[in-house]
Amino acid sequence: MIEIADPEIRPSEPKPSALERLEEMARGEVFEPQALLPRRRAFLIFRVEDLDRVREFCSFAKGVDPRLDFIDFALKVHFKNENAVYVRRCITKRIEASSIVFVLVGKTFQDCEWVDWEVRESLLMKKNLVALRLSDEPSLKAPKVLRDLKVDLHPWGEGLIRDLTRDKASDR
Repeated sequence: MIEIADPEIRPSEPKPSALERLEEMARGEVFEPQALLPRRRAFLIFRVEDLDRVREFCSFAKGVDPRLDFIDFALKVHFKNENAVYVRRCITKRIEASSIVFVLVGKTFQDCEWVDWEVRESLLMKKNLVALRLSDEPSLKAPKVLRDLKVDLHPWGEGLIRDLTRDKASDR
């Protein structure tokens, strides 16, 4: 004998699998207004000898504004080397692709032809340029190019980075 189920009684809904739950969570994240905000590219000007401190800054700044992507073009090529023309062309493209330029002044940051050229190139492209100290040492002075162009040298901190990236880093 075949028993026919009561048409009013429906079988229970299957429970969603772990994958379906994750997909639903991802859909919720994707449609959050914050997730749709564009990334911001920041070009970094620094001396390779300060790389550890620069990495600390990047980690700190990324915690303040997770939408920041850093373009790091650490140079070990002499400014007047035969490859310098090619290097300058590559740097120019990276500066063009950025929305803000950070000049990170550390202990080894003395007057340097590359730094001078990168700062001037950034300003020629009308990029927002922000100079930050990587150290609180009183002996740390702004390089000549920043003094000549009257660019202020700021200490870096959470509030400053948040304000700078919000106000000066156009969405790109």
